[in-house]
Amino acid sequence: MRILLSTLLALSVLAPLQAADVPRPATEIKFISQTGETIRLSELKGKVVIIEFLLTHCPSCKSSARLLGNLQRQYDAKGVRVIGLAIDAGAGPKIPGFVQEANATFPIGVMEHSKAQEFLQFPSIVQMMMPRIAIVDKKGMIREQHGADEPWMSPAMEETNIRKVIDKLLAEPASAAVKKAAPKK
Repeated sequence: MRILLSTLLALSVLAPLQAADVPRPATEIKFISQTGETIRLSELKGKVVIIEFLLTHCPSCKSSARLLGNLQRQYDAKGVRVIGLAIDAGAGPKIPGFVQEANATFPIGVMEHSKAQEFLQFPSIVQMMMPRIAIVDKKGMIREQHGADEPWMSPAMEETNIRKVIDKLLAEPASAAVKKAAPKK
């Protein structure tokens, strides 16, 4: 029993340190937004896409959604698109309230929690701290991925960090080659 508990503790401490492969191709996401629009990630190629994975009851997710909505408005004409995916159980009927409270101005749909973990390459044994964002470049490659448990997403740094990534990715030509991530050791 002690060995099992020690192993589980070690996994819970080490798992967050095992980052997802970045860059990597973004797998397809398809959902129906709160406005009835069908969104397909593959149809957004040529744009920089910011995906917020959120919980409808999460104050940090609402704060992040406000920020992302503002960034969407500022960068829309330059080719940035923000989308949101609520991953909590029974999220569908709660999305309109989330949109109103967060003043979210981008499409939000529902994704199963396990599918979000798969998309993010997040270990199922570890609880995800929310929100989590993935930033996809014009070619459909995930170039950044961060969560609320990281300093990158702290309230003091989130906007600055996202803007840096947006500006960098917008400056790249849509046909720019992206180096594949080195294999994990």
